[in-house]
Amino acid sequence: MTDRSIAPPVSGIDKINILSIQTHTFSNGLPLYYLHSPESEIVQLSFFFKAGWIHQHKKLLTNAFTSLLTAGTLHHSSKEIAELLEQYGVFYNIEPSPVYTKLQFTLLKKHFNNIIPVIEEIIKYSNFPQNEIDIYIKNNIEQYQTQIKNVGIVAQWQFSKLIYGNEHPLNKLHTPEDYQNIKRDDLLYFFTSHIHPKNGLVFLSGNIDENLIQSVDNYFGKESFHSSQNIFSENVPPPQSFENHIYIQMPDALQSAIKIGIDIPIHQHHPDYFDFIIANTLFGGYFGSRLMSVIREEKGYTYGIYSSVTAYDSYSVFSISSEVKAEFTKATIDEVIHQIQLLQENTPDEEELDIVKSYLSGEILDLTDGILKQDNVWKMLITRHLDKDYYNRFLQRIQSIQPSDISNVFKKYISIDTLKKCIVGKM
Repeated sequence: MTDRSIAPPVSGIDKINILSIQTHTFSNGLPLYYLHSPESEIVQLSFFFKAGWIHQHKKLLTNAFTSLLTAGTLHHSSKEIAELLEQYGVFYNIEPSPVYTKLQFTLLKKHFNNIIPVIEEIIKYSNFPQNEIDIYIKNNIEQYQTQIKNVGIVAQWQFSKLIYGNEHPLNKLHTPEDYQNIKRDDLLYFFTSHIHPKNGLVFLSGNIDENLIQSVDNYFGKESFHSSQNIFSENVPPPQSFENHIYIQMPDALQSAIKIGIDIPIHQHHPDYFDFIIANTLFGGYFGSRLMSVIREEKGYTYGIYSSVTAYDSYSVFSISSEVKAEFTKATIDEVIHQIQLLQENTPDEEELDIVKSYLSGEILDLTDGILKQDNVWKMLITRHLDKDYYNRFLQRIQSIQPSDISNVFKKYISIDTLKKCIVGKM
């Protein structure tokens, strides 16, 4: 009989196994990547086009474009498109990122041939009806009036300006006029110039057979669509900000939103990237981190505080975010700085680092749990130009990293004097 008072042995994770991905290029130049899992009843079809925030020629254009892509086609209204997708139980997600706009459709395999003509209409024949644009602009301007009273949202916008600079495409700070400046011609131009085979990728995962591949080929692989054949860049412009601090007083706020950060010259191909990710996890990257233990649990300043790393092709942004009771604003900032200094000057103990190692190893293992998660892994690897062994190299570094490496990498890339601070609320 099992003695349940004795914990089972803990075993390390040395390697993960991910499915091999198959590739094919259609006659019009569109690359297909597909993962086969014979037991899956679900199929996921995803398109990635280089039509991200760095490609927009007007502020908010990419957000409007992704929101309005299903607002009407040459043959169907937004209501009819929604009803068709709902009829066949399609879960879909259209969202922008710095480099790519992703269009992802998840459905039962048996409905694939019924729904792919609808997906074709969205990708080839969206026509952005003026009445839908007017509704979108009106709704977003109304939402804006609520958002500017939210300390967390205002801090996000202002922090992006603080890090990237006023003219940078990743600066999220905007006004109602920016919505009003979006015209139908802008959306149509963006659509026809960015959504075409030579500027995109397509991913297919599930129980994949020749019929599915042939269906994708028939609808998307035979001929070019849209007139432009421009291939757009994947390079995210470097930060262009010369500001160091932004303080915005909201006298009626009960909380203050705090964002502290800096851009650092590392990225996913950089030799120090894994070390910095591990160090960030220990510092503030998960629920058991130092920031949570000290600022949330010991001092009770906030319900949550996290640090994160956002990686681009040639640099990353390290940031710390929290919303705290207004009277604890300064004390929280001081404690964050103190915790950075502590980690730079004193190596963590083995026990603390071992917990982080176990947490990160489990997170990586979870990435491979099922065909759709493995599909996400491959999307990241391919769009970031990383090889299949990326996560196994990460696992190896998790196991081999030493406490001194944690302190050294924080000391190397984080300078207290150059940290940028954005505080919105009541000081």
